[in-house]
Amino acid sequence: LHRCFEKEAEDHTWAQVMPYTDRLNYCSPMLNNVIYAQAIEKMVGVEVPERCQVIRVIVSELARIIDHLVCVGTNLVDLGALTMYWYTFNTREAMYQVVEKLCGSRLTTNYARIGGLSHDLYEGFEAEMREKLAMLETSIHEVVVLAARNRIFLDRTVGVGVISREDAISHGFTGPALRACGVEYDARKLHPYCGYEDYDFDIPTGEDGDTHARIMVRMAEMIQSKRIIEQALQKLPD
Repeated sequence: LHRCFEKEAEDHTWAQVMPYTDRLNYCSPMLNNVIYAQAIEKMVGVEVPERCQVIRVIVSELARIIDHLVCVGTNLVDLGALTMYWYTFNTREAMYQVVEKLCGSRLTTNYARIGGLSHDLYEGFEAEMREKLAMLETSIHEVVVLAARNRIFLDRTVGVGVISREDAISHGFTGPALRACGVEYDARKLHPYCGYEDYDFDIPTGEDGDTHARIMVRMAEMIQSKRIIEQALQKLPD
C-alpha cells in the first residue's frame, strides 16, 4: 500500500515521519517504528537506554507474532479452515488488547521515538503479557494438531507454490518466505540489534519452499518470539 511515504518525508522532520512507518505494514507497526528509529539513531549517534532496548524487543516480537497470526489465519480461512482461523484471530485480538492499553491504538501505534519510546510500560504489563503468551501457545498447538493430518489442508498446501532456494535468493525473498526455502537467514542472528545477541532462540527453516513450509515456519517462529519475549521480561531493567 504505497502512498508516497518517501515523498511526504521530504518536507517533514525525522520525528514527524514516525506515524508514516505505522502504515508501511499495519500488521506489525511497532516493528516498523523501531526499525525507523534505529536508522536515525545509527545515523546521528544516539545511544538508547537499556530498558528501552529491551522494551523494543518485546514490542517488536509482539508485532511479529500478530503479523504471523494474520498471515496464517487468513491463509487457513481461504483454505476453508474456519475453526483454525478463529484460533489465530482470537489470540490476535488478545494481543491487540495489550497493544491498545500500551499506546492507545491498535493498528497505528506511533510508539517508538528517536532515542527511546513515547512512554514506559503500564503497570501490570508483565503479568498480562505472560497470560497472552500462554494463550498463544495453546492456540498454536490447537492449529497444528488440526492441520497436521487434515487431508484438505495438506492437499492445498503441500507442493503448492514451490519456490527453490536459488530462486528465493535471486528474487530477494526475506523473512519466513526465505527461511521456508531452507535458507537459514535471520538478521536478528547475523546482524543483531537491540541486544538480540543476548537472547536464546532458534531460526526455524523449511525444506520444500511450498505453501505448507511457509505456514509451518511462521507457526514455529511465533514460538521463538514467545521465547524471546519471556527472556526480555525476565531481564527487563528498572
